[in-house]
Amino acid sequence: MKQIQTNCAYCGVGCGIQVQIGANGHSLKGDADHTANFGRLCQKGERLLETLPLPHALRYPRLTATDETISWLHATQLIADTFAEAIQQYGSDSVAFYLSGQLLTEDYYVANKLAKGYWGTANVDTNSRLCMSSAVSAHLRAFGEDVVPGCYQDFDVAKVIVLVGANTAWTHPVLFQRILRARESRGSKLVVIDPRRTATARQADLHIAIKPGKDLQLFSLLFRHLAVSDAVKQEYVNAHTSGLDNALTKLAGWLKDDGSVLKQCGVSEPVFAQLLALYRDNEEVVTASCMGVNQSLNGTDTTNAIINCHLLKGHIGKPGCGFFSLTGQPNAMGGREVGGLATQLANHMGFSEKEHRLLSEFWPASNVATRPGLSAVDLFQAMADGKIKAVWILATNPAASMPDVALVRKALQTCPFVVVSDISQDTDTAKLADLLLPAQGWSEKSGTTTNSERTITRQRPFLNAAGEARADWQMVCDVATAMGYPGFHYRNEAEIFREFAALSAKVVSEFPGKQLDLSGFADITEAEYASMQPQQWPVNGYTDNRRLYADGVFSTEDGRASFVVPKVVVQAVSSDDLILLSGRSRDQWHTRSRTGHVAALTSHEPQPCVLAHSQTLTDRQIVAGQLVRISNSNGQQLIVQALADDDLQPDQLFMSIHWTGRETANASVNLLLDSRRDLCSKQPAFKGQCVKLSPINDLMQGIAWGESIDNLPYDYRFEQRLPQASCYHFAVAKTQLTGLANGLSWQVQQVDVHCQLKAGKIVSIHLVSSLRIAIDKEAVSRLIGLSINANTITQLEQLVKAGDSPLVCVCKGVTREQVITVGHSFAPASRLEGIQQLTGCGTGCGSCRGELLSILEAEFPKTSETQAVSTGEASHGN
Repeated sequence: MKQIQTNCAYCGVGCGIQVQIGANGHSLKGDADHTANFGRLCQKGERLLETLPLPHALRYPRLTATDETISWLHATQLIADTFAEAIQQYGSDSVAFYLSGQLLTEDYYVANKLAKGYWGTANVDTNSRLCMSSAVSAHLRAFGEDVVPGCYQDFDVAKVIVLVGANTAWTHPVLFQRILRARESRGSKLVVIDPRRTATARQADLHIAIKPGKDLQLFSLLFRHLAVSDAVKQEYVNAHTSGLDNALTKLAGWLKDDGSVLKQCGVSEPVFAQLLALYRDNEEVVTASCMGVNQSLNGTDTTNAIINCHLLKGHIGKPGCGFFSLTGQPNAMGGREVGGLATQLANHMGFSEKEHRLLSEFWPASNVATRPGLSAVDLFQAMADGKIKAVWILATNPAASMPDVALVRKALQTCPFVVVSDISQDTDTAKLADLLLPAQGWSEKSGTTTNSERTITRQRPFLNAAGEARADWQMVCDVATAMGYPGFHYRNEAEIFREFAALSAKVVSEFPGKQLDLSGFADITEAEYASMQPQQWPVNGYTDNRRLYADGVFSTEDGRASFVVPKVVVQAVSSDDLILLSGRSRDQWHTRSRTGHVAALTSHEPQPCVLAHSQTLTDRQIVAGQLVRISNSNGQQLIVQALADDDLQPDQLFMSIHWTGRETANASVNLLLDSRRDLCSKQPAFKGQCVKLSPINDLMQGIAWGESIDNLPYDYRFEQRLPQASCYHFAVAKTQLTGLANGLSWQVQQVDVHCQLKAGKIVSIHLVSSLRIAIDKEAVSRLIGLSINANTITQLEQLVKAGDSPLVCVCKGVTREQVITVGHSFAPASRLEGIQQLTGCGTGCGSCRGELLSILEAEFPKTSETQAVSTGEASHGN
């Protein structure tokens, strides 16, 4: 059996994977030798092969206006001519790239080279702007370079791990399980700072349910207290940092007194005292943050406030210490290395005269951009304003993932020429393109990625590209060559990587303080590239590459790290507004184009819903399971189902980011968000914007199986894949239900049942109700095609009455009902262990463990030994 060593296509953990190719097909498992995961995978990674039969796959270049399939030669020349004409007529800044952390480093490099090196524009931004740019800006301000100093091993040896704005149990499950194993073996403490009691918070020793957007105040206060404690390493501060006195002086004018600051944060003084003691009294403390910090108005300042605390203690580049930025995408780090953001040039360079000259000399006959380009929000605003005449979007879906979706749609409709390279033709963005290009996906493409701890891993193909799909780097190079530019005649991705590494060698020779050093790869051969093993940078033959800045010498001009003073931006909230939080759900990825068709990954959250505290629903006369309207001050609105979740605070809502216009018949949750952003990083503030919530009483919701009814005017309708079939979720006005009248109709409890018949057989089933319908969807699908008789009617009625037990554990196929049934067989002290042993729930990838604890708390409230606590009480059982 042949084995292919590759890596996962999802989050920034960067798990290694081994694909086995046998006579009877393919299988995969985690790579036991990869330092990111040591053989472990999450539920999404385990199902990567299931995602490959892609519905609506894009396989050939296509002009959308005429729905015409065209040749690659035609497509390439059309792009080259259109972009060249725009540059000639309107200037270099009239064209742009919008890239993605889903691209491989080689793809990123050539796109950046073409635009910034030859078009002469830095209008090259990426969806990493939406997730990581606040961390990038904070690294630059504190360290002088976008560098994550630590590594995953720090979580193994830390005594205290603080997760801020990070539901790591769901977003980075393999790393979170590593954290839990370290706690079990070493007794380390886990602190989670998050407004919601997430799956991660449930498993913490201390959960601080902070108010949204107040992390900056909390860590600034922590910094001030640490600065007057014995925790300060004064010798380190004096020798290796600058700006401490200035930072403390300015903070004194902002943080008037502890009580008022903590009240703003929603944190009690005893809880703050616990947090302070953990930082003050422990040498090995790791603080890791993710989107809850990055996607806020003060994301950069908050990250710097966290780094300030670690600089005080001299805890940068030391084992088990420091700040760690959790990367969202598989190659957001690699994209930043090659200059994928509009605010940087390649290899961690800026736009100084010396850096510009170096790049101009390295790329022959080039026209290197002299100033930063438009970041994501500004880029789409420029499109909407008619300033961008041609844009090429690769491997991302901004019509769903950007804030202010209405503006983005207008931008794409206004821009005269929109090229989209993707694996799917069914995304919200693809539907607004002029030219669609079929890109190779995971399993077909070849190159490298860099994960959160700076480890470069080869992503290798094991399937031939379907149709005429091409590597993104090849598309870009073909266009560059057609435009007459030199330097793009690469034979393969190994040559691109070698050039990138050679540029790195030149950069570090001119700027010795740079930590990004790939000079050891500058002469890599094709054979060496083909067999490359995962390796953490710097790669130069002499640097210990596990941790950086351990010597206290940073990438700034004076070699010192900087304490950074925050500039606070306050967001006004009216008394009747609710604060909208958004984030990932457990089993899906981005906008569902790769995971939405896998039955096992859709069962956890089968349709768009907004979560609210039960009191919030009661106050607004909303019944859990009812359709509701979420609206903002700009008149935008979404219609989704409301569910109760008392893990939220009463003034908060939560909605998954994954649902798009395909499911809501409108747009993603980002339709409700405006384009406000962090002033330093230009990262949009997805978290904490204000909305209103109201019931909808004139719409019914339903589920349909079998043949569709074309004359039914659905408000929305979308497919859910089941293990052996499909069903459709829909909403329809009460007054329009007459379209279901031609058939057999009756009512079971509060559900209207409609069966359409042909020749005495059931050809479709529609269930309609004002509330959420819970039913075994796969079992209903098996009734399609059966003869209508008393037996099938009884079966259907029994299914309606029985409801459906939600799937808790994807890995082992365990439902909520099974957890409860098995739980009654055990005494409190052994209940969790017994459930895990008998059902396997929580013993696979571990992402469902927080939900398992939630079920035990709800069903066995007085006896559960598993409850992780909030607001600072001692934990009972880890």
